[in-house]
Amino acid sequence: MMDTEVNQMEEYEKPEKSEKGDKGEYLVDYDDFSIVTGLMSAAQDADHDNREAAREANLFVDKRDGQWEQQWWNANDGKPRFTFDMVSPIISQITAEIEQSDFDVKVSPMSGGASKETAMTMDGLIRNIEAMSRAKDIYINAGRDAATCGFDCWMVSSRYADSTSFEQDLMIDPIPNAVDRVWFDPASYLQSKADSQYVFLLHPMSIAEYIDRWPEGSKVSVSSDREGDSYYDKAEVIVVGQIFYVEREKIELVLMSNGATYEVDDDFRAVVDELEAMEVKELRRRIAYKDKVCSRFFDATDWMEDDEDTVFDRIPIVPVFGNFKVVENKVLYTGAVEKLIDPQRVLNYSLSREIEEGALAPRAKYWMTTTQAAGYGDTIATLNTNSDPVQFYNADPEAPGAPQQNGGANVNPGLRNISEAMRSLINQTAGMFAASMGDNPGLQSGVAIERLQSKGDNGTVKYYRALEAAIATTGDILVRALPKVYDAQRTVRLLYEDGSAEMQVINEPIIDQQTGQIITLNDFSKGVYSVSCRAGPSFRNRQQETIETIIEISKVDPSIIGMAGDILLNSIPTSSATQIGERKRLQMLSQGMIPESQMTDEEKEQMQAKAQQQGQQQDPNMLIAQAEQMKAQAEQMQAQVNMQKLQLESAKIQLEMQKLQAGMQIDQANVQIASFGKETDRMNTQIKAQEAGAKIQREQVATQGLQLDNQMKYAQAMNPMPPSWMQR
Repeated sequence: MMDTEVNQMEEYEKPEKSEKGDKGEYLVDYDDFSIVTGLMSAAQDADHDNREAAREANLFVDKRDGQWEQQWWNANDGKPRFTFDMVSPIISQITAEIEQSDFDVKVSPMSGGASKETAMTMDGLIRNIEAMSRAKDIYINAGRDAATCGFDCWMVSSRYADSTSFEQDLMIDPIPNAVDRVWFDPASYLQSKADSQYVFLLHPMSIAEYIDRWPEGSKVSVSSDREGDSYYDKAEVIVVGQIFYVEREKIELVLMSNGATYEVDDDFRAVVDELEAMEVKELRRRIAYKDKVCSRFFDATDWMEDDEDTVFDRIPIVPVFGNFKVVENKVLYTGAVEKLIDPQRVLNYSLSREIEEGALAPRAKYWMTTTQAAGYGDTIATLNTNSDPVQFYNADPEAPGAPQQNGGANVNPGLRNISEAMRSLINQTAGMFAASMGDNPGLQSGVAIERLQSKGDNGTVKYYRALEAAIATTGDILVRALPKVYDAQRTVRLLYEDGSAEMQVINEPIIDQQTGQIITLNDFSKGVYSVSCRAGPSFRNRQQETIETIIEISKVDPSIIGMAGDILLNSIPTSSATQIGERKRLQMLSQGMIPESQMTDEEKEQMQAKAQQQGQQQDPNMLIAQAEQMKAQAEQMQAQVNMQKLQLESAKIQLEMQKLQAGMQIDQANVQIASFGKETDRMNTQIKAQEAGAKIQREQVATQGLQLDNQMKYAQAMNPMPPSWMQR
């Protein structure tokens, strides 16, 4: 998808000025009628050659005899002068690509208090301005003219919403026949002409309208730079000029604590007290220069009205240039037709000559002598109509053999070669090939045809880009003018890309509950915004791409269907699918699957009403937070359950291992017990043997003691007196 961006920070070099008081005046005096008409003549002279080539290209495509040079057209009067138009289908092919695309203006916040919400409001409002202006048709027609002659224009204007309203709206208006009507500052070199200090717009109007508007006027038309008229049967008009010019004025700016920047003028001084009451304080001041665009009407002799201020700060006329470039300080532009004029005219001439030679050549006839034809005149006269199986003739010795057919058309082969060469040259010059023109030569795969089409697109994308750049410029002009036109509290319609719409209040003052200060919602005067134009397939084509993309992604991640079910169903262009999509979105909303940033105001109100019915005084943000929290808690609980399952499985495995280890320990213990029992029996046997031995020893000791007593008794009996040692 292509993207062209313009932002409000662009600065262009302005002519120097001399200052008088608070207002600076350019060196160009736009009040001097002779100076202004001189500027218009200079602008026309500087671009005269480009405009003549553009006019020729337009006449070549649209005028009935435009594909013939006038001298050859006149010289071949009474002869075949056919037109075999191979150029118009090429222009139609380029235009068809534009018709099948959407050019979406995108506003983005940059600085100075700009907000995403206000940018989205600007998006919807600009899309609504385009819808009310039927800008799609204006863009398509301008793209066709850019491809044809390399130049076209439209303009942004402001006017009252209706005859009984005090509210103004911005509109996009076409400028038919811009080649003759719009003349830019020749010193401007940007493709957007944003650096133009002035531009002239010529208005052809009926004599009655002129007199009704300016009864004292001279009724003399200004010059349109045409050297002659190609059409004569047309309305009588008076051409009035209008100049748009930029004036630069010195101003004083003040930055307030609420983020707003004000110009120090009577309006600001009138609300200073109110701002102070709201505790909005001044932060700083600086001197700046403000551009404003003024407008004034004139005819060939004098001014028709006083100058008038507009709501714009840059020229509100937007050009579309084909093949734009600057060479030797001269702006050049061409369409696709200019280089096709010569081969197409040669093709028309050569094919007309082929047809002429074929038509004027004598028919093929049978040649015979009177002797051969004698008696068979009736059948010979009807040779081309009768169905007789044979034709008789008389033999003639002076002309042996049957009569022979001779003559017939004999077209110059050189003309045929020229015609074929011109056909090929036209396509090659335009960069358009058979597949690009919808002609399938056969025996080719779909991929090959797509590549041939892509190759053809390379030759036409420059017109696509030129239109994209012009629409981005238009969006920038609109964004700059929004704060001046939509400067009061009012309800506007916002239009969205899918065709849905909602009403929105802008410049609505509300009290900030946190600070207690009054703030203004959707205040276009705050901040700086950039503008881009995103060009791509039409919304219906993008719907089909969305369906295919979601389905392809869901093959990898099936959960995508559950998350994007409403988007998938709403992308199917049927009423039944839309109804199912609404039910799916309601289900997803109740489950908390729709983020707050993607909710509509109506959905937020529905959620708030549901909460109130349940006795819960909660705002949609709280409900969303709760839904998100419940979802997170559910996911956390599920994770905990899964963890517990894993822990149980792990514990079960550990228990089995412990059982196995315990069994092994029991078996080892049993083996040890059995071994210990055997050792105990052996020890018991040894103990018993030892006890028996000890018993025998005790018996022996007792016997020895008894014997010792007996010996003592015997000894005493033998010697009754104890020895002397015993007496002592």
